[in-house]
Amino acid sequence: MKINISGEVGELNLELQERFIDNGDGTITDLETKLMWKQTDSFQDTSKWVNWYRAMEYLQELGIEKFASYDDWRMPNLEEAESLYDENHVNHDMDRMDIFISSVFSPGGGFTTWTSNELPHATAAIFYYRYGHANSNHKEDITKDSVRAVRDVEKREKEKGILFKHPGFSISPLPR
Repeated sequence: MKINISGEVGELNLELQERFIDNGDGTITDLETKLMWKQTDSFQDTSKWVNWYRAMEYLQELGIEKFASYDDWRMPNLEEAESLYDENHVNHDMDRMDIFISSVFSPGGGFTTWTSNELPHATAAIFYYRYGHANSNHKEDITKDSVRAVRDVEKREKEKGILFKHPGFSISPLPR
């Protein structure tokens, strides 16, 4: 949307575009990253914290039930999870603490998300929306962790010349 402001000094053109679009079906489209996110996280949907394996099952269930008519829901990689963090936007988690994601996402969820970035010793990266940094957890541990489901708006079969055979897993230079 363009807004033209005219005055004696001259004309100022402001182009306003919202980054996040509420699709009205429980999904949010991020115009900057070309990703579609589920508006709620796994904690909001199940009232349970999940370990990494249960997070993967939750995502598979979304695909099987074709949530919002899509069957390609997956776990975000660390970069995608971090892209939601913005100190200029405040939302509230289930503890009513501040998390720094857009208020277009439903309040009351977890303050972390598991990511597809697997690390050594049966751990995986998680991202903290309260603090704005990543950490790792053992994939079998159930702490106060949830997962935010994501999918690509445009189908991306190839990235850097490599065909992904296992959706939801990112290419990582770290050993598995």
